Amino acid sequence: MMTNRDDALNDIIALMKNHAITIDEITGALHDSAEVQAKKGSSILARLFGYIGGLFIVSGVAYFIGMQWDEMGTVARILATLGLGYCVFIMAITCTTRPSLEKAATPLFLLAALLQPTGILVTLNEFSRGGNPAHGMLFMCCVMAIQQGFTFWAKDRTVLAFTTIFFGAFFFAIAFDLMQVDANLIGVVMGLSLTCIGWSLGKSKHQSLAPICYLFGSMMFLCAMGDWLRNTPIEILFLGLACGTIFLSTVVRSGALLTVGTLATLAYVGYFMNKHFADSLAGPIGLVLLGVLLIGAGVLAVRINNKYIKQTG
Repeated sequence: MMTNRDDALNDIIALMKNHAITIDEITGALHDSAEVQAKKGSSILARLFGYIGGLFIVSGVAYFIGMQWDEMGTVARILATLGLGYCVFIMAITCTTRPSLEKAATPLFLLAALLQPTGILVTLNEFSRGGNPAHGMLFMCCVMAIQQGFTFWAKDRTVLAFTTIFFGAFFFAIAFDLMQVDANLIGVVMGLSLTCIGWSLGKSKHQSLAPICYLFGSMMFLCAMGDWLRNTPIEILFLGLACGTIFLSTVVRSGALLTVGTLATLAYVGYFMNKHFADSLAGPIGLVLLGVLLIGAGVLAVRINNKYIKQTG
C-alpha cells in the first residue's frame, strides 16, 4: 500500500523532472548558509519595492493620459494605449533573452496584457460605425489569445500560459453567447474545460496555475448545473456532483476543488432543508442538524486536505 511518504516522494521526483532539478542543486539548497538566506531576504524586499514603485509609475502615467484624453486625437489615443502596450510587450520579450533582466519579464507581460486589449478596443471605437460591441470584444480576445499563445509556445513561461487561458476562455464565452447558446450550457462547457486544463497544468512546470483553473472551473460547472437541475425531478443529482468534486480533489490533490465541493454540498443541504422543512418543526431541528453538519464537514475537509492533498507525510 502506498503511504503518504511514498506519495510525497513521487511528487518530489515529478517536480525534479518537470523543472530539470538535479540532486546537487537540492543538496546545495538544503545547506544554504545564513548569509545566503539573508541575501534572499534582501532580494525579496528589493523586488517588492520594485513592484510597488512600478505600480506607482504606471498609475501616474495612466492618470496623466486620463487627464489629457479629451484633448488627444485618434492617433494619440491609439499610440498611448495600443502603441505603448506593444512596446511593453517587446520589452518583456527582450527581457527573457537576458538573464539579468529576466525577472522583469513577468510584470511587463502582465502590463502588456492590460494595455494591448485596451488599445485594441480604443482603436475599434475610434474607427467603428456602430454595431454590436460584443463583436469588438470577440475580435480583441481572438487577437490576444493568438498573440499570447504563440509567445507562450516560444517562451514557455507561466505568465503567458495564464494570459492565453484568460483570453481564450473569454473568446469562447463571448462566441457561445453570440451564438445564443444556453447560459447554463456555456457554464458547464467552460467549467469542464477549465477543470481539464487545470488537470493538465497540474502535471507540468506551470502547475501553479492549476488551482486557479480548478477554482473557477468547478465554480462555473456547479453553478450552471445547480441552476439547470433546480426544481426538476433529478435535482438530487447536484449533491452527487458536489460529492464527486470532493472525491476529485483527493485524486488531483487540489484544495480549491475541496473547498468548492464542500461549500456546494453544504449549500445544497441548506437549500433542501429550507425548501421542504421551512414551515414545520423539522425546520429548527434541521437548522441544528445543519450546524452540526457544518462543523463535521469542516473537520472532514481538514482531514481530507491533510491526508490526501497536502501529503505532509
